[in-house]
Amino acid sequence: MDKKDKFEVKTHFLMAICGGFLGGYAIFSRMAVFGSAQTANLIELVHSILGNDILEMCLRLGALLIYVGAIIIAVYLEKRSKINLKYLCIALELLAVLIVGMIPATVDPLLSLYPIFFVTAFQWCVFKGALGYVSSTIFSTNNVKQTVVSLMEYLLLDDLEEKQEKLKKAQFFGGTLLSFHIGVALSCFACRIYSIHGIWLAIIILLVNLSYIVYAYNSKEEYILKEYNV
Repeated sequence: MDKKDKFEVKTHFLMAICGGFLGGYAIFSRMAVFGSAQTANLIELVHSILGNDILEMCLRLGALLIYVGAIIIAVYLEKRSKINLKYLCIALELLAVLIVGMIPATVDPLLSLYPIFFVTAFQWCVFKGALGYVSSTIFSTNNVKQTVVSLMEYLLLDDLEEKQEKLKKAQFFGGTLLSFHIGVALSCFACRIYSIHGIWLAIIILLVNLSYIVYAYNSKEEYILKEYNV
C-alpha cells in the first residue's frame, strides 16, 4: 500500500468513527431516531400517511427533503465547483454538531436531527471509500455484506493472488465496520455522561481528522497537493 492509499484509508476510517458517533448519538439521545439513513424514515412516512398523522408526515417528509437536498448539493458542487468538499464536509459537520448539542431534549427528536440528516448525507457523498472500494462511513449494512462475502471468497478461492485481493477487501470493509462501531461506543459513553450535549465530543473526532489532513498537506506530498488542490 503506497502513501496515497494509506492516507485515503486513514481518512476513511476516521470519518467512519465520526459516522458511527453521529448515528449512535441519534439513537441513544434522540429517542432511537437514526439520522444517517432514510429506510426507517420512509417506512414511518408511509405509516404516517396511511394513519393520517399530518404532523408526523410533515416532519418525516422534511427529513427526506433535507437528506435528498444534501446529496443534490454535494453532487452539484463536485461537478460544477472547485471547492474542496472534504474540507467543506468537516466544516459543516462541526457546525451541525454545535447546533444539535444546543437543541433542547423537549424538541421533537426528528426535528432536532435535521442537521444530522443533512451532514451525514453530505458525508456519504464526499467520503465514498478508498483503495477503489465504495464504502459508506455513515451506516453498516453494505460493509457487513462486503466483509462476509470477501471472507467467504477468500476461503473458497484457490488462486493465491485472488485470495490476497479478497483478504485485502475484507480487511478494508472490516476496518470500516470496526471504526464505525468505535464511534458508536464513544457516543454511548458520551451520551451516558453528557446526555444530549454528548454530541459535542464529536468535535474532537472531526478536528483529529482535519489535523491529519493538514499534517499530510504540510508534508508536501504530491498526492496530497493534488487531492486538495493546493
